[in-house]
Amino acid sequence: MTNTPKLTELEIDYLSEIFNIGVGNAASSLSQMVNQPIKLSVPEFTFISAEDLVILLGKEKLLCSVSQKMDGPFMAQSLLLFPENDSLEIVKKMLGDHLSDESIAELQNEAMSEIGNIVLNACIGSLSESLETNFKIDLPEFERSTPKNILQSKNLNTDDLILFIRIELTLSESKISGYLAFLLGFDSFAVLHDNLKAKLNTLI
Repeated sequence: MTNTPKLTELEIDYLSEIFNIGVGNAASSLSQMVNQPIKLSVPEFTFISAEDLVILLGKEKLLCSVSQKMDGPFMAQSLLLFPENDSLEIVKKMLGDHLSDESIAELQNEAMSEIGNIVLNACIGSLSESLETNFKIDLPEFERSTPKNILQSKNLNTDDLILFIRIELTLSESKISGYLAFLLGFDSFAVLHDNLKAKLNTLI
C-alpha cells in the first residue's frame, strides 16, 4: 500500500498498550456474561488497505460484524469481526447451551451487538483516556456478510486506512478468532498521530 503511515517504535508500543488495556477491560466484562473465564491475547496490529484486508480475512468467508462510528478529534469507524461459526459459539456460551441452534441464530444479532458494544467501547474508552480526549459513539450495527460487502457498506474512500488488530479470544472450552478494525482517512490518521506524539512528549 502506498503512503503507508509511519509510526516510531515508541508510538507503536504506546498504541499497543492502549488497545491492550481496552481488550483487558472487555475480557473482564465478557467473562461475567458467559459465566466462565475469558482470555484475550495481546493485540497485534498493522495498517492495511481494504483490498488487502479482504484477502486476509477470506473473500468469500462469512463474517459477523458489529460496527460503531466514532467522532471526536478525528473520525473513524470501529468494527469487531468474528467468523460466523465463532460468533455462534460465543452467543451460545453467552445465552446458554440449552437453547436450540435455531434460537441461537435468531438471537445472534442482539447478542453480538451487545458483545460488540462492550469490546468496542472498552477500546475506544481506553483510547479516550490515554489521549485525554472524548469521542461521540453511535449505537452498534450488526451485519452478517463477506468481508468485501462489510467494508463496502462502510463507504470507504480510496485513501482510507484500516488499523487492523488481531486478537485471540479463549474461553475455557474453546478458542475463537476475532478481529478489530478501525477505518480512518488520512486526515484522521494525521490527527491520531499528532495526539500520540503530543501525549508521548508529556511522558518522556
